[in-house]
Amino acid sequence: MLTKYVGLALMVAAARVSSAANCESLVAFPLKDGTITEATSITPPTTIDAILGYRQATITVPFCRVSAELTPTRDSVIKMEVWLPSPEKWNGKFEGVGNGGLGGAIVFNAMVPGLMQGYATAATDTGHDNTGGSGAFALGHREKIIDYGYRSTHLTALAAKAIITSFYGRQPAHAYFSGCSQGGQEAMMEAQRFPQDYDGIIAGAPDYNQTHHEIGAHLWISLVLFGSQGGALSVDKAALVGRAVNDACDTLDGVKDGVLEDPRQCRYDPGELQCKGTETAACLTAPQVQAVRKIWAGPQSVLGAGYYPGFERGGEADTWKAFIAADTPDKNLHAYLGMPFFKYFVFDDPAWNYDRFDFKTDPALVERRVGRLLNATDPDLRPFERRGGKLLHYHGYGDPGIPPRSSIDYYEKAAKTLGGRAAVDPFYRLFMVPGMGHCGGGPGANAFDMLSALEHWVEDGVAPARIVATKYADNDPEHGTLRTHPLCPYPQVARYRGAGSPDDAANFDCAAEAP
Repeated sequence: MLTKYVGLALMVAAARVSSAANCESLVAFPLKDGTITEATSITPPTTIDAILGYRQATITVPFCRVSAELTPTRDSVIKMEVWLPSPEKWNGKFEGVGNGGLGGAIVFNAMVPGLMQGYATAATDTGHDNTGGSGAFALGHREKIIDYGYRSTHLTALAAKAIITSFYGRQPAHAYFSGCSQGGQEAMMEAQRFPQDYDGIIAGAPDYNQTHHEIGAHLWISLVLFGSQGGALSVDKAALVGRAVNDACDTLDGVKDGVLEDPRQCRYDPGELQCKGTETAACLTAPQVQAVRKIWAGPQSVLGAGYYPGFERGGEADTWKAFIAADTPDKNLHAYLGMPFFKYFVFDDPAWNYDRFDFKTDPALVERRVGRLLNATDPDLRPFERRGGKLLHYHGYGDPGIPPRSSIDYYEKAAKTLGGRAAVDPFYRLFMVPGMGHCGGGPGANAFDMLSALEHWVEDGVAPARIVATKYADNDPEHGTLRTHPLCPYPQVARYRGAGSPDDAANFDCAAEAP
């Protein structure tokens, strides 16, 4: 159901823009607190780089590219795009897609798959330009922080629906949202704050508790690796840890495949790798051993148990590069993504450095300044449930960017709030992905179709009991398939039947408990 905002926009536009799919005429479509800046018909085939500066895919369907700017406040400039397939190619539905990092750019390549499947699709830059990655947009601009935190994604959904309805002459039958990382945070915000925007939502590896994530992951990892103890890890040292973890824990799930089905069952301690004398490539220094322990344990030693989880064992050889294994802070993604947050969102000091953080007083300061603007931590999903919404939530167990257990923590809190797992099961399911890194990659089967599963759930009432994931050679479908593996709804895990190829998902069952 469209909001009053959309209804008003459509009534005003009715006399000025026909509903007969004239792309160029959409520039006259009046948006509330916004303007359409361009409406151009694109004739295939065309590559993304030819029109948008990316080199991800070739678009083979005709579409109408609409660009707009929304200005809900004096300090807001929210850029958005809506891509509208030709009427004969439109599947009657709408998909919004999310961002990554600190936002600040329209993720055009995320729009392509939906467009190619017939979706009218939309995305936003979250209200600022952050292509340089500095985060300086937030300095002295609280409205831009609000736009980034939740407003831009919501208003993009409303404006996109209005444009879609004008172009095709009818409302989209269903609306879906999909995002991972920061896009996962946007997904959780939509489910919690704006439950009417989307019928179905896919939230991948969400940093939904962003203030705790900035402190408990970005800042914590920076201090552990580059603080006074000097525990920085090279890619080779991370691979050393990864091989040791696999040697100790790979077969706990009954299959030797280089992937830990549930890494929470692994108790390997990196002290076994500590150098007995001079450091070599085959051992870790004492500070490096402590760093690995702290990465796995999380910040509980300074912030207490429950503040934010650590990272899981498994996948270090594949997934730790750049996120954790880096020689200097400027090459470490936790430092790269985290330092701008503290400099510009919290302390308003471009010269601020991570060693100035006071773990006794500063966490509360961070919460007061930006917590309610950025955190999507409300476990009460009943408004989303009542409107008939479905939420698919996934997270890679080998994620080196956002701790996998943070997703489990949210799921458990939501279940407890609504009365138990059985209460959330009809509309909310979490799928943990063994061996997958941050939104992809890693040694596990990491390619899967969440959107089709969500469509089937929303449109046909069939909840996903398992989703088959594929591991491609070099993570490239053109290089062939190495294995398939089932993803099971948490708390179930995939258990090998003991017969047939362990590289075939058909030989696994979703079991209620880990073996």
